[in-house]
Amino acid sequence: MPLMPPVVRQKRQKKPHGNGCDGAKNHNIAVSSFLDKIASHFDRLAAAGAGQRSGAAAQMWVSAVDTHTGCPPGVEHIPKRVYRLIGAPRGSTLYWDQPLVVAAYGLTDLTGKPQYAQSADRYIEAFLARCVAGNGMFQWGNHRYYDVFDNRIVAFSGGDHELRPITPAWDLFWRHDPDRISAYIRTMARRHVYDPMSGGFNRHDDGKKGHAFLEAGGILAESLSWLYSKTGDAELRDMALRIAQYSYRHRGPSTGLLSNEPDMGRWDSKVSTSEVGVWAQSLLRAGEYSSTGTFIEMASDATRAYVEHAYDSASGLYFGQVTVDEGIPVAPNETGYWPRLHADIWNTDQWPTHDYPMAVADACVSLYALTRKQTFLDAVQRWARIALGSSPLRTGRWSYAENYGRCIHFLARAGRQLGDEHVLSGARALADEAVACLYENGMFQGYPGGHLYESVDGVGFLFLALMLLETGAEANLQGFGF
Repeated sequence: MPLMPPVVRQKRQKKPHGNGCDGAKNHNIAVSSFLDKIASHFDRLAAAGAGQRSGAAAQMWVSAVDTHTGCPPGVEHIPKRVYRLIGAPRGSTLYWDQPLVVAAYGLTDLTGKPQYAQSADRYIEAFLARCVAGNGMFQWGNHRYYDVFDNRIVAFSGGDHELRPITPAWDLFWRHDPDRISAYIRTMARRHVYDPMSGGFNRHDDGKKGHAFLEAGGILAESLSWLYSKTGDAELRDMALRIAQYSYRHRGPSTGLLSNEPDMGRWDSKVSTSEVGVWAQSLLRAGEYSSTGTFIEMASDATRAYVEHAYDSASGLYFGQVTVDEGIPVAPNETGYWPRLHADIWNTDQWPTHDYPMAVADACVSLYALTRKQTFLDAVQRWARIALGSSPLRTGRWSYAENYGRCIHFLARAGRQLGDEHVLSGARALADEAVACLYENGMFQGYPGGHLYESVDGVGFLFLALMLLETGAEANLQGFGF
């Protein structure tokens, strides 16, 4: 009997009108520079709702802007992509803004105009002034945001502290307050790791056994390794290793596939998904920070197992879920926060998800560069073929800015790594499509036809990808990683 996730009924949501991409249909859009459009977006974001806020809150970027009015949406606004209050309605959410913050520094580096980095600096300073609890924990992530109009922290259901799937851009925070950042990362580890000897951790910071999602463990291991690179404290590196090894131990004996979540016995304890790509990317960076090859070996083994067992030769796609013990595909009968039958680059289901195909693809680019193994080359070429053939313009679907950004970023890296002009030209065509679909009135909307910028829709990922494509060089990611 196939393994099935629990049935979750979601609210019906309004679909955008059409795919919002009429301007892209001719494939002949001339885009001489993306930077002016990115700069325009930042200028409008800085002005949005500025007159309605005061003090430190006036320096925080709002989480949502109506691209028609240039103002935050009304109090009745409910973010489309995320569940609960993760979208920070009427608020500011630095955790989800981090790709955009990194892009602001990148824009200053590329243009020489200081105002974008200065705005990001003020944002971080305001956050540190208002959003750090007495115990040193940052009040952000998937359960906290700051209401910039009422000047208060908003907490909502499900836990206190949870960081996934983004590893913070620690270099930025370190420049502002290294002592506070060091204390926070150490406290975060103590509160999330319920068994320091084994590395057993929980995505929430309650000190109890719970959902040990791969992405959460990767972020903990990467963060501790990053702090080790700053302090030389070997216990930080050793704890990072134990956390990573905790997930690595929960893999199929014959398949090598990692359980998405080994501790709670749900559907995700029995399957492996493309979330392994997020974990592998974190471990590759942890290995670099700590000069510890074990991280890289674990990332290589786990990624290889997924791309070998999850590839569906009949369809030319990758399965979204395969059983840990046998590598058998799982076909869920409901949509939700779990992958569908096949991993979906353009997934528009509930977010955060457990489906991160472009994280796997990017990990394969890095692993091929490191190992020159045929397995990773095959996977890069397959993911490139899937990405080039499945864009919203080709299929009539719609998607979010983050999905465009992750796909363009992968194609730009893969094209350069392989010396493949066809892949690079595909990245450029996809970038033109993204701009045509998402840029209106001097801003980037989060999805076509929505007429709304929202930080949770991942516009920052798109900006970083466009910068890479335009300049041929990765921006200084400040410790943040795709």
